[in-house]
Amino acid sequence: MAIGTGKHWPEGTKVLVVEDSAATAHLFSARLKMEGIDVLTARNGLEALEVLKLEPISIVVTDLMMPGMDGYRLVREIRQMAQPLASMPIIVVSSNQRESEQVRCFEAGADEYMTKPISLPLLVERIYRLLRRSNRVT
Repeated sequence: MAIGTGKHWPEGTKVLVVEDSAATAHLFSARLKMEGIDVLTARNGLEALEVLKLEPISIVVTDLMMPGMDGYRLVREIRQMAQPLASMPIIVVSSNQRESEQVRCFEAGADEYMTKPISLPLLVERIYRLLRRSNRVT
């Protein structure tokens, strides 16, 4: 449990942050590590898929616009993987506030869509809620 949040994260909770901005990836990672969560990072969708093959991940937080493989394709690729990966919670973050982009993300299979700048406490709350909903946190 992280100090001050009251959230109980099960041992082994691991978040994959997929973000091409090193500063944003560091910001997200630092906040999640304060919660006592293990964090792995990838710079794009292709790197993320490699991490998913090697590491047990609880949830993915991915940027939308990245070089190589964008967030849309990454979400679709994850949803086509074998279980339990195919049902893993996915949060998409983007600076794009257009409703059409949000709809496109949900159609690809995202569970949540958040616009930048991200409220870090809200990100933690959404991660916790999605993990509870998927029975990955009790």
